[in-house]
Amino acid sequence: MKNNVYVRSRRSIKNISLLRITMLIPLMIYGIYKNGVLLYMNKYTNIIGMFKPLILILAGAFIGALVNIIYEYIIKRNKESIIDALFSSFHIEYGILLACITTINCNVYLFSAITFVMLFISKFTRKRINTLAVIFIVMYFAELYLFKEYSFLNNYETAKVFSLDFMDYMVGRGAGGIAATHIILIIVSMIGISITSNNKTNITMLAIITSIILFGIYSIVSRIPFESLLLSNNIIFAYTYIATEYLSSSYTYNGEIIFGILVGVLTFVFYFVNPILAPFIAIAIVSLFNNLIDRIANRLNNKNIV
Repeated sequence: MKNNVYVRSRRSIKNISLLRITMLIPLMIYGIYKNGVLLYMNKYTNIIGMFKPLILILAGAFIGALVNIIYEYIIKRNKESIIDALFSSFHIEYGILLACITTINCNVYLFSAITFVMLFISKFTRKRINTLAVIFIVMYFAELYLFKEYSFLNNYETAKVFSLDFMDYMVGRGAGGIAATHIILIIVSMIGISITSNNKTNITMLAIITSIILFGIYSIVSRIPFESLLLSNNIIFAYTYIATEYLSSSYTYNGEIIFGILVGVLTFVFYFVNPILAPFIAIAIVSLFNNLIDRIANRLNNKNIV
């Protein structure tokens, strides 16, 4: 199927992962500046703190690679090359994505431990639920339990009072993970992975459109600024990189549309329960029904053909 790029594509996992990671580089550079360099320049952190965003990103990539190596060489006892083992799954990309969406306040050791354990466990599951969404939710509650707080604001942002407008959110000044706040760069990366057929763009676009409608109506009724509702808390990044996770999202054309709409609706619903977890709970729930959604979509398509 044309739309089923991940299941029947002739491209390798390595090529797909490297291209998507490349598209993330501008976001990671901005995240390192916003949550590291800027803090150091304003004396809100030390030299080690300045490099913390980079440390988290590298830790995520290393853990993803380590899980693949252990699984291929020790569990499966394969004798493939090191490159083939490293890119035997999308786990390197997963580790980087987890670093991108986590808070800068996250403890590096806690992040590393949870990422390793959860990614390793995912090797033995059938991918019936979105791995990245589940790991983020686990990490959120672990941070909340151990440190009694979960905030995306870094030390500089906590110490200041900001009045953000629409463009502030577009250029990454809103709240979110260390490399998931710059909306313009997310859109550019979305276009890049879309035109190279490395993303299920229908899911992303329908989730965004649904959210724009629902949050737009709520913004008018509540008089809460629209941009503060939709353009923070990793929502757009989650729609672009997390909801479209290869094995736990719908792959048929109509299935992707239904999947995206459901993610947008549930994100809006859960926003009133927990704004930070909302997109990830929504993605996790909808991913459980991705096969059912595709079956329904195929039946609808067959009826239309008849």
